[in-house]
Amino acid sequence: MGKWDPSYDVWVNMLVGVHNGTRSEKFRWNQALVVDMVLTQPVFYEFPIVKPKTLLLIGTKDNTAIGKAWSPPAVAAKLGHYEVLGKEAAKLIPNSTLIEFEDLGHAPQIQAPARFHSALLAWLSAQN
Repeated sequence: MGKWDPSYDVWVNMLVGVHNGTRSEKFRWNQALVVDMVLTQPVFYEFPIVKPKTLLLIGTKDNTAIGKAWSPPAVAAKLGHYEVLGKEAAKLIPNSTLIEFEDLGHAPQIQAPARFHSALLAWLSAQN
């Protein structure tokens, strides 16, 4: 498990505001649409036809997977292994670059913003 940092509070407060705010119903509807899209319209098979240069910035400790919470334990154990999924996606996407953060999880841009932005900006400068 990761370690809580008080700087994450801003993100928690933002989420609380979204769920309890005046647009919470619209937010929930949009979330439902996103989950429906992920479950019914997978794009994995389209990775090989991606044309632009692609950067994948992945925390290898990420284990996020839509559906994991309601899956049987045997299925849930197989979902969300980004230490494997990142490499597989990078192999399938032509002209892609994979940057892995071995010690980070789902949100490296929040967990280690300086490292994340350094990697992102270095890749962007190399594109010229």
